[in-house]
Amino acid sequence: MKRSLVGLACAIASATAAAQTSGITLYGVADANIEYTNNNNGSGPDGHSKVALNSGGLSPSRWGLRGTEDLGGGKRAIFALESGFSLDTGVSTQGGRLFGRQAWVGLAAGGQQLTLGRQYTSLFLTMANYSPTAYATTYEPVTGIAGLNLREDNMVKYHVDLGPLTAEMHWAFGEQPGSFQGSAAYGGGLDYRLAQFGIAAAYDSVNSATTAGNYTRTQKAALGLRYQIAPALLAQAGYRYNNNGTRATNTSSRDDLWWFALNYQATGALQLTGAFYYDNVKSLYTATSQTNPANPWQVTLIADYSLSKRTDVYLASAYTKNASLNFESLNGALAAYQIAPNEHNQFGVAAGVRHKF
Repeated sequence: MKRSLVGLACAIASATAAAQTSGITLYGVADANIEYTNNNNGSGPDGHSKVALNSGGLSPSRWGLRGTEDLGGGKRAIFALESGFSLDTGVSTQGGRLFGRQAWVGLAAGGQQLTLGRQYTSLFLTMANYSPTAYATTYEPVTGIAGLNLREDNMVKYHVDLGPLTAEMHWAFGEQPGSFQGSAAYGGGLDYRLAQFGIAAAYDSVNSATTAGNYTRTQKAALGLRYQIAPALLAQAGYRYNNNGTRATNTSSRDDLWWFALNYQATGALQLTGAFYYDNVKSLYTATSQTNPANPWQVTLIADYSLSKRTDVYLASAYTKNASLNFESLNGALAAYQIAPNEHNQFGVAAGVRHKF
């Protein structure tokens, strides 16, 4: 079944690097949509509707460079530099970093590679092919699955491809004087594919900065399943455990996220996706204490029509109960969608166009 994994193709440069001898590739995605949402937070306790032009719907807009050099004897030098931008305003994303999405260099031999720099976590990449919408910004709780720290600075990562089994592990240096563990992060993942079946498991741990000799830890673990029911029909399911020790207002401290999805290639050009997400929030940080809020759920429906190999148009919609869209109201101050205090659901629909180069 054809799946549009543009974000992952850009994220995992090693696949392209392995197929080349030497060279540099310029690539990117330009994605924009017009979106309607209701019950947005504004003045007063009640919600307001909003119509907006957004950058990134099925894929965050970005451009990048990736390359490889043949060193002989089956060895290669590899690198990737990737910059995110907002197509609607032209500004850089990831806090204005030039290469905030990726910036790494490494060595590879056969199915093995060692890379150093700003990279995606092992959990993010391992669970990529178990994501119902290929980590679409509209509408999937990507940060809910992979965490706010889905990329880490100062990372060393080892990746190995053993045919049906791929594995990777990483360590991100905290670089905090006097503390090796402060601000550090580590994790790993395994992905096993056999015929129509796939199973993946991953773990991610992120430490806060050390204060008075102590630090807190945020831990995530995930399990994914996928099965190709028919050439045109793919089923996916997943689970993500979260234990967040870093206190932040309106942030889940302990929750279990579940999802199930079907991807159907209706025609050679039309792909339909339906996904259901349920978050069992056991504890939520508030400004003064912790609460056990109502558990949110979300239904997402997407129709994606390819006009060519590089250009497609799409219509996406989602309805969320007991939280904002993508469960963003559980992500504290970084929430992309903000729901009004008196509201208990949010609906969104977006129509957009995406071009890959």
